[in-house]
Amino acid sequence: MARAANPTATLPPAERLAVRGGSRQGAWTLAGRLVYGACQLGILVAITHLGQPGDIGTFSLALALTAPPMVFANLQLRTLFATDVGDRFAWSTYARLRGLATAAALLVCVGIAAALDAPAASIAVVVALALAKATETSADLQHGVFQRHGRMELFGRSLALRGLGSVGAIAAALALGLPLWLAVTAMAAVWSATLLAFDRPHARRLRARTPAVGSGDGIGALALAGLPLGTVFLLDSLHQNLPRYFVEAELGNAALGLFTPMAYLVTIGSAFAFAVAAPAAPKLARLARAGDGAGVRALVRRMALRTGGLGLAGVAVAALAGGPLVASLYGPAWLHTTPTLVALAIAGTLHFVMVPVMLALTASRALIVQLTCYLAALGGCAIACAAWVPSLGSTGAALGSVAGMACGLLTAVVALLRATRTRGGAT
Repeated sequence: MARAANPTATLPPAERLAVRGGSRQGAWTLAGRLVYGACQLGILVAITHLGQPGDIGTFSLALALTAPPMVFANLQLRTLFATDVGDRFAWSTYARLRGLATAAALLVCVGIAAALDAPAASIAVVVALALAKATETSADLQHGVFQRHGRMELFGRSLALRGLGSVGAIAAALALGLPLWLAVTAMAAVWSATLLAFDRPHARRLRARTPAVGSGDGIGALALAGLPLGTVFLLDSLHQNLPRYFVEAELGNAALGLFTPMAYLVTIGSAFAFAVAAPAAPKLARLARAGDGAGVRALVRRMALRTGGLGLAGVAVAALAGGPLVASLYGPAWLHTTPTLVALAIAGTLHFVMVPVMLALTASRALIVQLTCYLAALGGCAIACAAWVPSLGSTGAALGSVAGMACGLLTAVVALLRATRTRGGAT
């Protein structure tokens, strides 16, 4: 099929802004994610220096336990709404499904906490963090409105507000001598306030300007549309957390407390990948809908080169100054962690490259095949961790992440080539 002369010409003004304002919107996305990522790192630093011994391990375990249910509950509705250029579903349908799925995930997290063979204070941390993440999933759907209307500056500000508020709340609570579960509860309160005072009012005004009325499809159809993506990102979350499960099981809670803060350094780098990819979602959707497979691949290549280059820069920093850098943040116990950090940085680089590929698969509505990508990642990571963690410790867990991401990325690239070549155009 021939490439359209101007694929944005028929877009509404708001969506045309989202497509054409990629650089400016990317800058806002990057700024917000950098601030938020730095603040998440700041939370771990605050817990390490202000909390009780063992608090960092408890918080790390709570993160690993609550992430998969909440990620699945998202059903990636934000991405579906941002790329729903045909207005298949009404906003109210998205909102109802997000509320029901979040409530179910919260119950699952509470059930996991109740099943833990752990002190009551540790169980309370898991429950408090689940409440915070439930609020975060509600805000996530509002961010889909910002993304669809090309207002990523609102997305960046929201992330900055939540990030700064969360690290401030936890640091203040711990400095006052409050237990960790109350500090995490304070963070949940800050996130709720940001949702109510910032995210919802701005999203409501944007929806009022260019309402998406939907075509009448109901919540069941939307759940079926989101289920493949929800399952995909559940597998992705399990893959990301699987090394932590192996570390906790093989090496104990203290070792997990050392491993997780290093992994969060890579999270800051992820801000760059999402900053490049997220603003391009409407354009990818438009190109895919027009059958412009070559255009989709070209855009993905440009994003992947940028994110991959940034990832390689991170690998170099980790190799040259990884141990001292981490030790300066957390303390001398992290001084000899350079090999683990380098392996995590390599896994992060592969993840950065994979982000635009997966976004393009979503825009092309190649959803089911994404299950194969993350099953490959999960399987590769599980096999590698089982082989290497007992002998190599935390470095083996990091290498397991590398193996998993390599398997997932290779599968995703093959899937994208197949999906876009059926839509016309040559590489």
